[in-house]
Amino acid sequence: MYSQTVKDHFTNPRNVGEIEHPDAVGTAKNEADGDQVQLHLSIRSHKIQDVRIKVMGCVAAIAATSCFSEMIRGKSINNAMTISKEKLVEALGGLPENKVRCSLTCIDALKNAFSE
Repeated sequence: MYSQTVKDHFTNPRNVGEIEHPDAVGTAKNEADGDQVQLHLSIRSHKIQDVRIKVMGCVAAIAATSCFSEMIRGKSINNAMTISKEKLVEALGGLPENKVRCSLTCIDALKNAFSE
């Protein structure tokens, strides 16, 4: 049901934790499933230098957030904001159709970090 990449990110999530003095924090909740994501970001020269994640959710939410954290590290804020659910799902090696919505929570958290 899940790709090897999803299984790897779920069993060994990357960048778990918090940044002590983050430059930005984004949170999001998937109301349909209850998945919750928090991103702590360190920003330098408009680039995401470091990211830490906290996730409470299903396999897809945890794996997607872990993968997403790797995808956005080192990117400019603008480039990170252009990562679509399709790009994220592709990076994960696919997701079951009913779990794609779970991958959106981390994307929403990033948008929320810079929406104020």
